[in-house]
Amino acid sequence: MIKNILLLLFILTTGALVIRLILVSKQQRAEFNYHKSIPQTVVLSSDDFVHDEMMPSPFSGKGDNKSPELHWSNLPAGTKSLVLLMTDYDGPAPYFKLTTVSHWVLYNIPAQVHVLPQAVTANQLKADHIAAGINYTGGVDYAGPKPPIGVHRYFFRVYALSVPALDLESPGKQEIMAAMEGKVLAYGELVGKF
Repeated sequence: MIKNILLLLFILTTGALVIRLILVSKQQRAEFNYHKSIPQTVVLSSDDFVHDEMMPSPFSGKGDNKSPELHWSNLPAGTKSLVLLMTDYDGPAPYFKLTTVSHWVLYNIPAQVHVLPQAVTANQLKADHIAAGINYTGGVDYAGPKPPIGVHRYFFRVYALSVPALDLESPGKQEIMAAMEGKVLAYGELVGKF
């Protein structure tokens, strides 16, 4: 009897994991396809790390958990506001992707803003009329990399929008992506590893 129960639990758990892997893979594929139709002409850079290289520890959840400096250029004509998202597609491990993790969600960034200083807080952003959405912690401040297994890639993406603001109240990343669909003129991407 106990063997049968354990076997049933094993089958159900394995089935749930397989379904989760399929759903996450589908969601991530859709998100990467979302970007294929948008010009990647915005130049996004950081003074704190190099594209596709390791991020220093102070910008991680294992260090000081402070946000890196970010700056962008080459915004297309007609840009009225910006969105910045930081996403980890490798949770919990690069070879076992069960979740997509939103680390930083900023929107309604005025078009005249071209830089976010290092260690900027949600309160400082709010003073500059930049709205912060909900990240994976349930909070609005930057949540630095803290991967449980392996080296993860963290995608920073800045989006140039054709509208002055997204009318949202405490959104998460998915709500922002849905709201800006059809309004994105171009985007830029910077990947950091940790």
